[in-house]
Amino acid sequence: MRQVIVDLGLAGFFCFGAVSCGGNGGAAVGGGETDTGSATASDTETGTGNDSDSDPDPDTGSDSYTDTDMDSDSDSDTNADSDTEGPCPPDMVPVDALCMDRYEAPNQAGATPFVMFHFLEADAWCVARGKRLCFDDEWTEACAGPDGWTYPYGDTHLTGQCNDDKTWISPDQALLNDWPTNACTPDVTDLDTLLAKVRLVSPAAKASADHVESLYQADPSGANALCANSLGAFDTQGNVEEWTRRRDGGEPGFHGKLMGRYWAQEGTCQAGVAAHGDLFRFYETGFRCCMDQ
Repeated sequence: MRQVIVDLGLAGFFCFGAVSCGGNGGAAVGGGETDTGSATASDTETGTGNDSDSDPDPDTGSDSYTDTDMDSDSDSDTNADSDTEGPCPPDMVPVDALCMDRYEAPNQAGATPFVMFHFLEADAWCVARGKRLCFDDEWTEACAGPDGWTYPYGDTHLTGQCNDDKTWISPDQALLNDWPTNACTPDVTDLDTLLAKVRLVSPAAKASADHVESLYQADPSGANALCANSLGAFDTQGNVEEWTRRRDGGEPGFHGKLMGRYWAQEGTCQAGVAAHGDLFRFYETGFRCCMDQ
């Protein structure tokens, strides 16, 4: 399989509606984010990290990432304990020549999906499990299914089919900014443990974790049984927005694209947001992993 190795950089923030993104983490009143597809931003959001409405910080993401081809022994080790007769482990679904996590990370039925991971942390979490972040086109293929639908279930949006119609709650950016930079590590196995870990860092970090929990409206993975298609990946629309890697390679410090929107905004399988830097983290951004067969 292919292992994606990425490196760390500085943080960025998320912009919507009347707020545009500054390359060094500041906000400027003006245009909104770029959403490459049919989804349209409807609320105002900021986050911690670097965004691409202005030139990226040259120090951000200055180290390169490499794709390392691994031998067949590595693949066999990854799947050694699998009981499935198919090409993928039981908790993953086949999408052409790759396997994709059935659920948003931590990829467990009934688990609450992760949030507050930036792009590099998300990829490191996947790599530690013998996987990688999905490319944006791979993610779209899994979401749209074999018929290339606009939504996982068809070409017409159906309210209640996926978790994308919750009432938006305005975040306190100052509280989100106090999230510790070293909390989202590969050893984290569930959201509750992550929040508990953050609360132990400092009073400010505790307040940040409490605020994230108060904003959180994702459903347990798989709870929306109809938010899927015949390929079998759940919650590709709504719930939490998902980090993917840009197939075009992106720019220094800007290698990711967020797909799927989240619990308070409808999106499509083809729409994505590429305006946020590798260190952008937010209370509604998560991810899932892929693995080459």
